[in-house]
Amino acid sequence: MEYLVSSFTTIWNITTWNQLVNFKIILLSIIIEAFPFLLLSVIISSLLNNFVSENSLRNIIPKDNLLSIIIACFLGLLFPVCDCGMVPIVRRLILKGIPLPAGIAFMLAAPIVNPVVGTATAFAFQNNSNVVLLRLGVALIVAFCTGIIINVFFKGSELKALSQIQSHAHGCCQHVTANHIDCSLTNKIFNTIRDASNEFFEMGKYLFMGAMLGALSQIVVPHEMLVTLGQHSFLSIGAMMLFAFFISVCSAADAFIAASFNANFTVGSLVAFMVFGPMIDLKNILMLLHTFHTRFVVCLILIIIILCSSAAYIINIV
Repeated sequence: MEYLVSSFTTIWNITTWNQLVNFKIILLSIIIEAFPFLLLSVIISSLLNNFVSENSLRNIIPKDNLLSIIIACFLGLLFPVCDCGMVPIVRRLILKGIPLPAGIAFMLAAPIVNPVVGTATAFAFQNNSNVVLLRLGVALIVAFCTGIIINVFFKGSELKALSQIQSHAHGCCQHVTANHIDCSLTNKIFNTIRDASNEFFEMGKYLFMGAMLGALSQIVVPHEMLVTLGQHSFLSIGAMMLFAFFISVCSAADAFIAASFNANFTVGSLVAFMVFGPMIDLKNILMLLHTFHTRFVVCLILIIIILCSSAAYIINIV
């Protein structure tokens, strides 16, 4: 009996140690790979915030609703901003006369359809061009279709009255609430460094949380259960979208978390994770509810959920 107990204890200790080692390897690999892209993203975002005014964006976007939606979907190629700072930027653009559909299309597409995120996705998935094209393509389709639907059913700005919007700072978006346009060059450089530092540490904790949950699921959840859920055409999509909503990872780093599920989950569910998360997550919903009327936010969330899940499901069954 003592021999059996001793053998069981030894096996348990070895198994636990191996799991701990595997957990640390997966966790560190995700964080180390995502680190430079997260850093690059926050630096570019802070530079744009301090050196590029909303007037520059407003001058690019035409007044025609349909044309403005199309152009807004591709503005991320010129202005690769982080998703966590989009809501305040879009609010200011709408107040300056940008049509609501174009503003929402820009808010949804720019954090994904930009060079930084495209490069990060390619690196995370080892230059798998199919995943990169699917992510960017689905993001464009969702942003464009959402803009068209909003153009049909919503005619006003849907912004809350200025008296309802109180001055606030939310997480990594503190830098976008300040107006640095009239600052001197020295102050702009200082503000850029400060904003990038604040945003990096704020988004870093979300990256660490997401990487930790991703690594933990690979170790704790039985492989058979993970495969069963991950290979289901529909349930895998719902699971990854829910995961993306709660961990709220920056769009420049979420591809590395998605890649850790590459062996067990469908391509459609991974694309849904990388598209839905930057568009609608926990932190973004709080900012949306603070800025827009609740009815509009609820409709926007439902539209994005339906479009993202539908596109991901089509990818899975094709």
